[in-house]
Amino acid sequence: MNKQVLYWGLYDFANSIVLLAFLFYFSQWLVVDEGRPSWWYNGALIAASILYIATAPYFSRLVDLSGQKMRGLRVWTFLAVMLMAIVALIALFSHALDGVAAILYACGMYAYLMCFLYFTPMLNDLSTFSDRGRISGIGQGFNSAGQVAGLLFTLPFINGTITLWGDAGRAQALLPSVVLFILFALPMLLLYRESPASASSAETPGTPLTLLRTVLSNKPLALLLIGYFFFSDALLTFANNFPLYLEKVFAVPDMTKALLTIAILGLAAIGSPILGHFADRWGHRRTLVCILALYCALLVALSFTTSFSAAMVFSLVAGLLFGPVWAISRAMVGQLAPQGLVASSFNYYIVAERFATFAGPLAWSGALIVWGEGARGYQAALLGMAVLLAIGLVFTVRVRDTSLQ
Repeated sequence: MNKQVLYWGLYDFANSIVLLAFLFYFSQWLVVDEGRPSWWYNGALIAASILYIATAPYFSRLVDLSGQKMRGLRVWTFLAVMLMAIVALIALFSHALDGVAAILYACGMYAYLMCFLYFTPMLNDLSTFSDRGRISGIGQGFNSAGQVAGLLFTLPFINGTITLWGDAGRAQALLPSVVLFILFALPMLLLYRESPASASSAETPGTPLTLLRTVLSNKPLALLLIGYFFFSDALLTFANNFPLYLEKVFAVPDMTKALLTIAILGLAAIGSPILGHFADRWGHRRTLVCILALYCALLVALSFTTSFSAAMVFSLVAGLLFGPVWAISRAMVGQLAPQGLVASSFNYYIVAERFATFAGPLAWSGALIVWGEGARGYQAALLGMAVLLAIGLVFTVRVRDTSLQ
């Protein structure tokens, strides 16, 4: 692994720490500890997604025109760190400003998402046609490892072993996660050297609508993005509701949930580089299709099993395959992106994931409304995710595999 890839991987490690900490603990601090309605938190996430979807095409066009990414990455990382740090300080010192914290969190998440507009296209700068899956897998492995590190590092702050200020609780974990974010991101921000050769002189379309049409006129890329919308929708919704599934179906204790989550993330960190490297040899689309088909089977099996031991085995296998889904699909976008539109192509890849955060929860919630909040409802919801994943698989099968050429 060369230094440039290491710096890139460390940044992915860093951003996953702060994301996990705020998803886990800021949400519970705002809704449970502060007693605010849950739409405050979900509204902040939706606002961040809307801002990103509205503005990212303009910024991605600038990246495609200049080919330069580091300046934008530094600016948006600085903004994300500052905003998240202020939110963390409010949670520690001023509970009366929890409404301000929710607004600043939306702004911080927007800045966080904008970082990926510059960070993700670097995959094509760091890899070649023959090793893109492996390099993408390395980055995804760092991401999963960062989530494990975030859970382990913040645990002493959550259980009261370490208290920064005031009472022990969830708010204590936020500021340390921001500090870790900037510490592990610094090698990328200070030492990464962007090659002038990465600049592009290609003309890009003038309006966001024309840009979208140009990107989607590439049929294989369009099919992949549509498929990605469905399968990422299913998998992210399943992952976000996994602790509730364990609670409602098997009444699993919190410590067991935490240990199982750490094991799953650890396997995701291992599976990403291994299967990414394998995909370079066997074919990206072929490997991704096999993984998605296995995931369909796993979700169906989980929806019918009444044994926690069996569910644990299925979940661990799912963890091994979880990271490679993103590693390989990201590599495929890099392979299929039209010349001069790499950043714009990756932007729509991120946009597809943002839209997926709306549809999946609606389908999951609908299953619970129809079948109830008990075990039966959660098992029906899992079957619903298997259906969404299968739809994504249908589109992905039709993508032309350029990795074997």
